[in-house]
Amino acid sequence: MYAALVIFGATLSTLVLPLPEELALMGAGFWAHQGALPLWAAWLSATAANVAGDTASYFIGRSFLERLLHTRFGKRIVSPELRDWAEELVRQHRFRAILLGRFLVALRGPVYFAIGAAKVPLGQFEAINTVVALIEGGILVYLGYLFGRSVKLAHDVRWAEIAVGVAILLVLVGPLFFKRRLLKKRASRA
Repeated sequence: MYAALVIFGATLSTLVLPLPEELALMGAGFWAHQGALPLWAAWLSATAANVAGDTASYFIGRSFLERLLHTRFGKRIVSPELRDWAEELVRQHRFRAILLGRFLVALRGPVYFAIGAAKVPLGQFEAINTVVALIEGGILVYLGYLFGRSVKLAHDVRWAEIAVGVAILLVLVGPLFFKRRLLKKRASRA
């Protein structure tokens, strides 16, 4: 029981932590292989957290994104023309947008924000997203379970996870650092 709650929490934490949920799903399978809980329980708890996080992103987009994007700050981030274009694209291609969002590792949250802001019906979003999450989650949890069979492979995967985490951190922090240096150079020239 506790293992399922830990897996649920770890997977749900990817909503706020800059880590791909795919790592949490594979980690759930690895933990199941170690005997912490049955494979089916790892799959269901990780997928439930996955769907809960996606639903939260949907509701944030539906409730707050439109108001945020109408502020001066929001207009700087996304121009009104681009926002209108994106919302119309999501309305026209609901199924594809939800399906694509599921597989965009770094952009899933923003895509689901846009889906919520475009007022896609909640039932339709949940049905499509849950079915795809169950399939994707099952595959990734099972892959983590298979990786658990090899201790050497498990150690290699752990280093790969650390490398991916460092790369994501550099991608997130690097542009901010570069922009700050660029602004300092401009200020010194003026």
